Amino acid sequence: MHAFELLKNPASADGKSLFAVYGDDAYLRHESLNALISGLLGADADELAITRFPGDKTSLADVLDELKTLPFLVKRRVVIVEEADSFVTAHRKELEALAERPATPGALILSVKTWMSTTKLAKAVERVGMSIDCKTPVEDKLPAWITQLAKNRDSVKLDHEAAVLLVELVGADVGLLAAEIGKLAVYVGERKQITRDDVAKMVSAGRVEVVWKALDAATTGRAALALDDFDRLMTSGEHPVGLLAAMSSSLRKLHHAGDLRRKKVPLNEACKIAGAFNPPRVGEQHTHLGPSRVDKLPVMLLQADLDLKGSSPLPPETIIERLVVRLAQKRKD
Repeated sequence: MHAFELLKNPASADGKSLFAVYGDDAYLRHESLNALISGLLGADADELAITRFPGDKTSLADVLDELKTLPFLVKRRVVIVEEADSFVTAHRKELEALAERPATPGALILSVKTWMSTTKLAKAVERVGMSIDCKTPVEDKLPAWITQLAKNRDSVKLDHEAAVLLVELVGADVGLLAAEIGKLAVYVGERKQITRDDVAKMVSAGRVEVVWKALDAATTGRAALALDDFDRLMTSGEHPVGLLAAMSSSLRKLHHAGDLRRKKVPLNEACKIAGAFNPPRVGEQHTHLGPSRVDKLPVMLLQADLDLKGSSPLPPETIIERLVVRLAQKRKD
């Protein structure tokens, strides 16, 4: 099932016990997790019913203990393993066994980057649960989706021509598209209709370019420039969640290319496989960040994501700024 289908009907998750949320689009993964929680626990889900684990630091025993814990004053317990690729690799047999005998009262959600539908585990998940595809969608599917998003989330009508223009200006970045829809909904107010003229007036492709320029500055050591650009973006109304989604897409490609280079794949080929289309710039970014920090990019993104969801008492703007500073610091390896 594609994430778009789940977001239309979160209730389709109800009664199921095992889920895989996979793909490279951080925004879709984030929204899919929220939709699954809503479908499993109801729209007013109690956070006490949800346990989140970082996949690279979690034991199978801890996850199983949480799954077996009987729910108290809630419908059921939901256990989420974030960035669970290494967790799945280490415990594939045990997860297959769990899928064959889903006797625990809780529901388990595995959030992973890659998911092979041909594996025994994937087929077992389809029998007792759902696998949610959160790969970056092709642009021709986006106008229909953002039209539905505008209707369901913001209670506004998005004209087809407006939707097409918005995708042309912003591109296939779901997080930024969602953020732009929210701002346009506020702009049109009681009119409750977003036209092509509204998009042309309010959405600047230059703002999208600022995100990439700011991230480029951060990953090549120009902290002051990066912080200034991100500050202007947030001051102008860009939501930190949308900014993190936009940053995550590029940083994951940077990590993927670095992982391939560590395996002796040439820079140009590594960038092609990872979907990073400026090899010279990627080389500069790898040089600034260093192998250790490139390897830790998914962990840094996960921590920022968890912090934005409430793990940190810091304001969302500060969480983004802290990530930018960590990226811009001089390498230590």
